[in-house]
Amino acid sequence: MRQPLLAWGYFLYQGIVDPLGGINTLWPLFGIANQMLASMALMLCTVVLFKMKRHIYAWVTLLPTSWLIICTMTAGWEKVFSKNSSIGFLAIANKFQSLINSGNIPPQYSQSQLVQLVFNNRVDAGLTSFFMITVVILALFSIRTISTALKSATPTSRETPYLAIAANDENIIVNSQRIINT
Repeated sequence: MRQPLLAWGYFLYQGIVDPLGGINTLWPLFGIANQMLASMALMLCTVVLFKMKRHIYAWVTLLPTSWLIICTMTAGWEKVFSKNSSIGFLAIANKFQSLINSGNIPPQYSQSQLVQLVFNNRVDAGLTSFFMITVVILALFSIRTISTALKSATPTSRETPYLAIAANDENIIVNSQRIINT
């Protein structure tokens, strides 16, 4: 549990010590991650609709999912691989790395600040690439699951049946106390 917390703590720290201000580094990453998360949620909803044999309603999730994937993957690709140093993470990192290598450091930066900027932009490029790969993998699994559901004549989703229990059921109370005490 501490590793993810430390990872997020690093990003908060990065936002504080970033020479350009943390918002310039973190905002594009949060925007891309947020939109990709929305597309993943919509893919899950689409799969559920197909598994429930509710094909007629699938357009409600397929249309925004398709649009989100197209826009977000394009934006992610641009943010990672654009040659324009005002857009691409790697272009920005390469620009600052060339300034470090040439020794021609602008007066508003120190060498350690440029090293930090190079590292931050490479981390952002890596995370954006990871997010994009995750979306592509989830899309492929969604397509596979949908095609399996289409081949089945009956709904393939399973729900647990409703089970009424008494409010003072001893098993629930004992198990709850055991979980709380561990």
